[in-house]
Amino acid sequence: MTFKTKEITEYFRSAVAAQSNKEIDFKNDNFQIVQVAKLLQGKIDLEDTQKLFAEANKKASEYEDEDESKKKAKEKTLLNVIICAKTIKTIFEANEKVQDERDELTGFYFIPALLKLDGTLLFNGEERKLPWFPREFLTPMVEPKLAIGRTEAVDDFMSNQVDQAIKIKAWREYVEFFKMFYEKVTDSQFEQNTIRNLDEKEPYFELENNVYVFLDKTVFTTFHIMNLYNDLQKDEQPKALYDNFLSLKIPETSSLIQNTWAQMKVHCGQMGGEYPLSQSQRETVNHFNSMTEAEILAVNGPPGTGKTTLLQSIVADMYVKRALQKERAPVIVTSSTNNQAVTNIIASFGNIKKMDLANLEERWIEGVDSFAVYFPAASKRKEAESRGYQYTDQNGKFFVAKIEDKENLKKSKLKLMESCNKYFDSAYKDIDACQSRLHEELKFLDDKKETLLELVQEISELGLNGEPLDDYIHNLEGRIKHRQEAFGEIRRRVQEWEDCFKKIPLIFRLLRFIKMFARKIQTEFRLFINEDEQGFLNEYMSLDEIKETYSYKSEEYKKILAELKKNKEKLEQLKGRYDHELDQLKHHNISLPNKGESKYRLDPDYINGLLDTKVRYVEFWLAVHYFECRWVQEEDRPVGRQGGKTFKNTLDMFYHRLSMIAPCFVMTFFTLPKQFRAYGDQKHFYLFNFIDLLIVDEAGQVSPEIAAGAFSLAKKAVAVGDIHQIEPVWAVNRALDKALAFSNRAIPSLNEFELLERTGLNSSCSSVMKVAAQCCKYIKFNERGLFLREHRRCYNEIIAYSNELVYKGNLDPMRGEGKCDPKLPLKQWPQMGHMQIESEYSVRKNSSRLNPTEAKQIAAWLKINYAFIIDAYPGELQENLVGIITPFKAQVQVIRAELKKALPDYDSKISVGTVHTFQGAERRIIILSTVYGKQDGCYFIDANESLMNVAVSRAKDHFFVFGDINCLQGPPKSASGLLRRYIGSNTLG
Repeated sequence: MTFKTKEITEYFRSAVAAQSNKEIDFKNDNFQIVQVAKLLQGKIDLEDTQKLFAEANKKASEYEDEDESKKKAKEKTLLNVIICAKTIKTIFEANEKVQDERDELTGFYFIPALLKLDGTLLFNGEERKLPWFPREFLTPMVEPKLAIGRTEAVDDFMSNQVDQAIKIKAWREYVEFFKMFYEKVTDSQFEQNTIRNLDEKEPYFELENNVYVFLDKTVFTTFHIMNLYNDLQKDEQPKALYDNFLSLKIPETSSLIQNTWAQMKVHCGQMGGEYPLSQSQRETVNHFNSMTEAEILAVNGPPGTGKTTLLQSIVADMYVKRALQKERAPVIVTSSTNNQAVTNIIASFGNIKKMDLANLEERWIEGVDSFAVYFPAASKRKEAESRGYQYTDQNGKFFVAKIEDKENLKKSKLKLMESCNKYFDSAYKDIDACQSRLHEELKFLDDKKETLLELVQEISELGLNGEPLDDYIHNLEGRIKHRQEAFGEIRRRVQEWEDCFKKIPLIFRLLRFIKMFARKIQTEFRLFINEDEQGFLNEYMSLDEIKETYSYKSEEYKKILAELKKNKEKLEQLKGRYDHELDQLKHHNISLPNKGESKYRLDPDYINGLLDTKVRYVEFWLAVHYFECRWVQEEDRPVGRQGGKTFKNTLDMFYHRLSMIAPCFVMTFFTLPKQFRAYGDQKHFYLFNFIDLLIVDEAGQVSPEIAAGAFSLAKKAVAVGDIHQIEPVWAVNRALDKALAFSNRAIPSLNEFELLERTGLNSSCSSVMKVAAQCCKYIKFNERGLFLREHRRCYNEIIAYSNELVYKGNLDPMRGEGKCDPKLPLKQWPQMGHMQIESEYSVRKNSSRLNPTEAKQIAAWLKINYAFIIDAYPGELQENLVGIITPFKAQVQVIRAELKKALPDYDSKISVGTVHTFQGAERRIIILSTVYGKQDGCYFIDANESLMNVAVSRAKDHFFVFGDINCLQGPPKSASGLLRRYIGSNTLG
């Protein structure tokens, strides 16, 4: 580990440890009540202490290994707690809350600490967790619950008190620190039971007399990440991918890899057979196939550009290559922090559309129906079970235990044999024979793929320029015939010239050296030259010169004719070889091309696309069944007491065995480290450099410090995401982030934090996508990383909004315009439109807003039109038809309530939520409830372009705005200004 890698590791560990900076929900979290005096003394009651330790031990069992959990429950002497030191008092009058806009027990100042078994409170100096005010209580803010201070005051204090924070040792020093912090930010004394409010409508708040102590649950959420960082600080073995991810040096750029014949040959597997790869997907696969160890490939994937298909292609390609080489199946891990992203992957890998290839597209073993296996946290297992996911853990429980059962293995062997014999119309008696035949077939098809590409390359070099081969040969025959006729015309014309010369009086011919007679001959020649000869003959030439000129032309025609005949002969030979290859493929159940398409259309992109859907797709399924044979043969199956253990060699066998039948392991970054933690020599350690490929999905939503450690466990990585969609939820503010970077020596001074921002290696304003882009050596459209540009989800009129708002016109809309689509079900509605709902102001509630009138109008419109919408999309799930997006949670509840009244039989089929709940989703119709009145403005809409990009790009067919259009008051290029222009005069009736 390099010096700087070591320092950034320590910095990221501290940033993870500091991730508590959120408001705590009194309704959902248990707490103990403590007097303020006890807090300041650093001691709480023993009974309360015991309750917190009991809760902690119960929580720990969900996250730690069972044996470790039992051991640590006995050994635990320190507990991470969070103290809510300041809480707004809820005032009641006549049993009604006076401040209806706030929750009861609204805490706004939180102090992290350590709690000993005897009730003593300590400052957590090792992890440097510091007090915080939830961001939503500080100005400037989008929707204030209460305004108790300014973010600038927090930043100034943290920046100026870094040294003091580092020096804190005793509890009394910590008390001085958190009191001073509180007073600087709030301009109120810590001991006071009131606090000023920056909102003049309510100049001060009354505070509760007690403080509340909570278990710090962020410790459990990031438990495995922290464990990994702890080992990374001590382990000295090389971790090239990790070093690359944490490097402050931006690599020199390399030229983009072109789609050469060689690249086409390297691509072996395709998980889907419905469509070929798009141009940019293929470009990405080509770059992936050129990756070296420790390389990071960044792929910018805007909505609707086929990120899932790309990931499936990458997994399939690696999988098929390993099968061809008879190697172990690759260990591929796909991860994210967003549970929606994780479950989307699981669903897509279990829903591969079949292309009617006999029984090839079925699993030939029992109990397996997806190419992904899920490693959920203990708290997510019930959900995984209810959704039918294949889920397990590193001990091989649940799904793995079921399929590894001896009875299931026995059934799988029989099923595999029967399926193999059915597909090949054979009578094999053992699995070895099936395995050999499958590999032989796989190798045959891969060789045919290469042979076809070589043939097409040879043919294309003969100048077809996209013309079908049979048409080209036919036209070539015409050109040969034309040249033959032209050659005959030369001989005929030469004879005519001789006859012409003979007709000239003999005296003229004999005395042609005399000027007068020469002119007579020239006159005859001038009259005899035809139009075709004007360019190469003239009257001053002698007959011998004319014949000589024609002799050169004749020689030239002979050469052209010979070349044409040679090309024709060569093309006919190639055509014969091509026909032979197609016949051989047909004998192996593959028909090229598709029905109704020219058999001899041989342009490279078209043929490569055919190979995707026909050959590479079949190769993938052959590889699946080949590895199934190895699996039922019990290759890499732990024996005896090794099963279910976490010894290094046992985990090595377990993961390689599992990857044979499910080549994509899916898990969040919070659980990933645990899965690759082994035990041996009386200690736990991580399997560094073990994962063959780490795929980060929705990388734009993952904060770097959460994912960085996982890179140490892998050999190379692909990050797919979009920095123009929803950002990560950063748990530390910039001021604290700078303090952590400086105190851990990741930067030499506070003024040099920009270095980390430039490379993306920070915890307050970056993402894995930003870091991966800076690590990537390729540039596309003037930005680092590749770019998926073909958008197929939305009609062009809809995605044009996102293309103009954030993508600089680099998206290539492929679906076409809705107004020109004869298949569009609801032609009477525009693709982008609005329903005007007059409203002066929205209603504030708690930290949110609502607009009851708007909610009622949306429900009323759907009541009239919902049955019509269902009829327009027969056969489509109702859950995929309508989604309602609104910026505010309060409006979500109001809309749901109105839908229940207006559409009691259908309301559950209509999705309602904020933009964040729709990330990764799509609907035929999206309705945006703006909530704002014309006097409110539209701060939320213009505050973050990514939110409107996500909202609009969820709509496949129609995007409608319901609200007062006059709230969209931003400049023409802003999110609101652009939206107003796009919905324009397209009003809904």
